[in-house]
Amino acid sequence: MSKVIVIFIEGETEIDFYNRLIRQLHSFAPEQRFRVDELIIRNLKGIGNYKNRAKRVLKEIMSSRNAGINYTVVLCYDTDVFDFSANPPVVWSEVEQQLKASGANKIIHVKAKRSIEDWFLYDVKGVLRYLRLPETSKIPKTGGADTIKALFKKAGKVYIKGSATKGFVETLDIKVIMTLICHDLKKLCKELGIKCSSDKCRGN
Repeated sequence: MSKVIVIFIEGETEIDFYNRLIRQLHSFAPEQRFRVDELIIRNLKGIGNYKNRAKRVLKEIMSSRNAGINYTVVLCYDTDVFDFSANPPVVWSEVEQQLKASGANKIIHVKAKRSIEDWFLYDVKGVLRYLRLPETSKIPKTGGADTIKALFKKAGKVYIKGSATKGFVETLDIKVIMTLICHDLKKLCKELGIKCSSDKCRGN
C-alpha cells in the first residue's frame, strides 16, 4: 500500500523551516530515501477554524489521488497559545477525530514548545548573522517571537510572525537546532524511516 505523509503547518515562516528540515532529514535517510511515497506540506495559515480547514485540505489531497493510500497527518504547531489556557483555540482531540473520519490512518504531533521562534533562537548566532548584528549583542530574555522581533528592530528590520522573511531560515544552522529539538522530531523521523540518532544532527 502506498504511503503519503501530509504535514500541516501554521504560516510562511514554518514553510521555510520545514522545507529546510525535510531536506536535512532526507540526507539522513537510508540511501537518502524516505519510507514514504509522497510527502506534502500544506500551510493552513494560522489556527483559526483549524479543524475544518485541515479536514477540507486533507479531503482535497485525497480526492486528487487513487484509493488505497495510507495517509499519515503531521500536525505542527506552537504550544504558547495552548499552555495554561482554559479555552484553547484548538481542541486537538477533535481535530484528530475529524481527520480520521475523513480518511487519515495515523496522526502525529510536532510541537514547538512555546513557539517556532524559540527553536530559531537555539542558533542565536545565525539570527545575529542574518541581521548583521555583532555576536556580543544583548539578547532580550522575553523569548520566542518577542525576542526575534526585538532583534530585527535593532537591525532596522521588521519581523512579522507567520510571514515569509527572505533568507532568514536559510541562514540558520539547521543541525544545531535539530540537535536541541531531537525529542520533538522523533515521531516524524520514525514515520520517514529514519532511525533516531542525535549524532546525525551533530554531523558525527
